[in-house]
Amino acid sequence: MTITDPFTTPGRHRPTPSPAAVALAIQCRKAKTLADTAPTRFRRMPVPAATSAAGGETQFVVRPTCLADWARWTQALGIHDARRMTNTGTSTVCRFELDGVRGRLIGVGVPALLAAAYGPKGTPRV
Repeated sequence: MTITDPFTTPGRHRPTPSPAAVALAIQCRKAKTLADTAPTRFRRMPVPAATSAAGGETQFVVRPTCLADWARWTQALGIHDARRMTNTGTSTVCRFELDGVRGRLIGVGVPALLAAAYGPKGTPRV
């Protein structure tokens, strides 16, 4: 039994993709390329990142052992605005853009490192 493409029969036409679908496919391809090249691009970082791409966005997951490691990652990815960082309780999530691709840096254990260095959230700073 052979399965034929219904659009190859006479009188049937394959619909052209919408411009939005083409733009999303291009963005997804860029995100996948960034995720694939990240291990070699950031090989000098103290903590390796687990990278993935989905929906036109690249995700970096790191597990820093100290705040200096976390600072190196944020600096390498061009994250300078602390207002774009969100603490989820066990990790810190940062949004950024690198090479025209939206990205997300997830630092697992960063809130615990900050609490160890500066005390619990809400305590007065001296």
